[in-house]
Amino acid sequence: MTEHTQLIDAINIRTAIRAYDNEPIDDDTARQLEMTLQPLNLIADLNIQLVRDQPKVFAEANASGHLTNAANYLAIVGPKNDDEAKERAGFYAERAVLAATLRGLGTLWVAGSWDRAEAARHCRVTGAQELYLGVVVGHPKNHLEYQAKSYEELVEAQRTHRATKTFEQFTAGMQQDERDAVPAWFKSGVEAAMKAPSAMNRQPVLFTYNAADDTAAAHIDPAAGDEHWALNDLGIAKLHFQIGAGQGQWAWGDGGLFIHK
Repeated sequence: MTEHTQLIDAINIRTAIRAYDNEPIDDDTARQLEMTLQPLNLIADLNIQLVRDQPKVFAEANASGHLTNAANYLAIVGPKNDDEAKERAGFYAERAVLAATLRGLGTLWVAGSWDRAEAARHCRVTGAQELYLGVVVGHPKNHLEYQAKSYEELVEAQRTHRATKTFEQFTAGMQQDERDAVPAWFKSGVEAAMKAPSAMNRQPVLFTYNAADDTAAAHIDPAAGDEHWALNDLGIAKLHFQIGAGQGQWAWGDGGLFIHK
């Protein structure tokens, strides 16, 4: 269970990093990240790629101050017009994000604050594929100070970093008496999902628990609006839930069930 424990740690300290040090990702770190990506791409039928030293992709965002020194990214490439692949992309690319977090790197999911056409020029996208999204990756600003912080300090920094919806909001489809009776694994799963990144920080995923067959379900919240990235967000939230729950597996899709093992 060592890996599970480490991934929970990564969930508890990960924040959206917008300011980076102007220091390249070294070859050894890049190789380790690529070794993480290979099996994920194989399982997920995706083509997530690490692209280094392309500041032009983020020129506008860096110039405006929205980002600082963004230059490296994970290009999340998958099959065209495939909803399940978009959900898998969220799930498995977030797994790579957590691996990067454990290496002391900063990350930020990006949909709009980059030059998509420029980004696509630096990665492999076949005619049957499209570039879904990107994740900025790099050394956080003042990263030596960042790395010197204790786990407890990083957890506290995450807690105060952004507002999150409440447990009640994440389980809006349930009555209070149902919430009071959920098993510990479901509560831990939702709490981990509450720390998941999402496009525009909308957190558009809801969870329910069915006591009759001891399963959970994940739904895209219709009240979140027509969210272009909702399937990606669903995949990210499902990964966080699965790690938080400790063991078990999701079925893909909006309304997919989680079987706790």
